Amino acid sequence: MLDPAALAATPFLAGLGAEAVADLAAAGRTRRLARDAVLFEQDAPATALHLVLQGRLKVVRGTAAGEQTTLRFVGPGEPAGVLALLGPDQRYPATAIAATDVVLLSWEGPALRGVVERHPALAAAALRAMAGRTREAHDRLHELGNDRVERRLALAVLRLVRQAGVKEPDGAVRIDFPLGRQDLAEMAGTTLATASRVLSAWEAAGILAAGGRLKIVLRDPAALVRIAEE
Repeated sequence: MLDPAALAATPFLAGLGAEAVADLAAAGRTRRLARDAVLFEQDAPATALHLVLQGRLKVVRGTAAGEQTTLRFVGPGEPAGVLALLGPDQRYPATAIAATDVVLLSWEGPALRGVVERHPALAAAALRAMAGRTREAHDRLHELGNDRVERRLALAVLRLVRQAGVKEPDGAVRIDFPLGRQDLAEMAGTTLATASRVLSAWEAAGILAAGGRLKIVLRDPAALVRIAEE
């Protein structure tokens, strides 16, 4: 059962009011997505809005040359597919893939049109979400043009720690979903070989825990912050 109070606490739905959130919960459809399943494809018509309840989505964008870039991860309480709120003829700018098993609250078709008509504040929420993601994209473009690879990787790891970090009893911080070196390489705009070299050096220096192929554990956050500030 959905908890409207928990939904109302998500930043995306903040300010809509208890009655509006209850209506959104009733109008939406809860669905599960298995890890590695595709939620929507880049350039497909934007016909559905989704709110992540559990798990993480990975948002990736492909190029005409066949390359792929990991743009961001979308976690609990965050929306995916917000362009669907902005009217017909919108298209998804990237592909969303389940990085873990995911539970979503989704609105599509008549349900989506109905909640947009009854709650026009949702469009403002969509604009806020897109503004935040645009700022993040601009920051990353600046980093790609001006920063060393080590700094870009440090900033990528620190963003993920802020988004999904879980503190361990020994003071280390674990990113709470599977994360490969290829993902970090794409987020930092570098090759897998270069990212692996830098991450292995950090493991040798005790900044990261060693040996986790899909697991990132930050043992020395202060050291990574220093690299990011250099």
